[in-house]
Amino acid sequence: MNSNATAKKFIVLPQVQEIVPYSASHIWRLERSGHFPQRVRLGGNRVAWLQSEVNSWVESKLAARTDHTNCNNCGNLK
Repeated sequence: MNSNATAKKFIVLPQVQEIVPYSASHIWRLERSGHFPQRVRLGGNRVAWLQSEVNSWVESKLAARTDHTNCNNCGNLK
């Protein structure tokens, strides 16, 4: 693999929960509603997530927080 190739890494639920402090059922609900990356079925009884997608989801949450803190009209929201 050359240095320009993007490495794809699968992570399983316990690893996802180290990154995202949600229960398995809450992650499932977020997935079903389209608010969390979809799991990838690796086999009959094995699923995983792409680490890059989970990390992107975290970054989007941080960006939303940053956008909100820089909002000029946010002080008027109650």
